[in-house]
Amino acid sequence: MSASISLGELRAAYRRTSSRIYRILEDGYDFSAEDAIIVALDRDALIIDAAFFVLIFGQIENRINELAAIKMETETRRRALREQKFEKRMELALPGVGNKSVRGEIAGWYSLRNDAAHGERLSEYNIDTVFERAEWLEAILGDSRTAVV
Repeated sequence: MSASISLGELRAAYRRTSSRIYRILEDGYDFSAEDAIIVALDRDALIIDAAFFVLIFGQIENRINELAAIKMETETRRRALREQKFEKRMELALPGVGNKSVRGEIAGWYSLRNDAAHGERLSEYNIDTVFERAEWLEAILGDSRTAVV
């Protein structure tokens, strides 16, 4: 099995996993399960969403890094890029005023990702929106690779 994970594989795994836990939650609500069980299942659903959010954001960060690296003229500059702050890499990958709101959206997710990845604060995540942004970046990256070749 390949070590890399595609966005499609992540999306399919998320759909399977989250649909199972939400079915269990619905059963709990339908059969008036104890409040403690419902609370635990709600927490489990949030943890699953957070885990997938962290994975998807990793995909977003990889694409931003690749987009920024394409703009570097030398291998030395590409290697040094990893030392740059995430916001700087985003500016290189998604320059201009037209991408300002996208950079702001992703910067907000960066903070949420750090919280979840370090076991601090979990939030509500709109996983579909995060997948859509990752797929959008994938399309830009594909176009950029084609333009370079």
